[in-house]
Amino acid sequence: MVDGKRPTREELVRALRAAGVRLTPQREAVWNWFVERPSGAGVAEAARALATRGVGLATVYRTVALLEELGLLRRFHDACGEHRYVAARPGHGHALVCRVCGRAVPFEACALDLLERLLAVETGFVVEGHSLEVYGVCPGCQEEK
Repeated sequence: MVDGKRPTREELVRALRAAGVRLTPQREAVWNWFVERPSGAGVAEAARALATRGVGLATVYRTVALLEELGLLRRFHDACGEHRYVAARPGHGHALVCRVCGRAVPFEACALDLLERLLAVETGFVVEGHSLEVYGVCPGCQEEK
């Protein structure tokens, strides 16, 4: 979750509709599964859990790709370098990732927007976005040391 606010079903429906895609029970199951995991999770983990609900492996992977493309899931790397996803609200965001347990805490604050504009002017690139992951040790893991 970004900003500590749960992404809403209405945001999901609106984003899918804008992309010309309908909300199926399977897509909603994938979406809800990630919303229920605010620290994020991997696609394989989601696929295993959702298989018990009748959602196929390919459907999970396609839905995750679609939701990421629409900005409703954000991908980050955990402490082991594995891709994990966190439910997000439309817009962009970043993640603070614990290098010990892999917990991700999404955040919205961003000072890179100005840098994007400067880089576009300097290089002639059409900047489409950016990704930022900050690594550290979460309070829970600090207490265990």
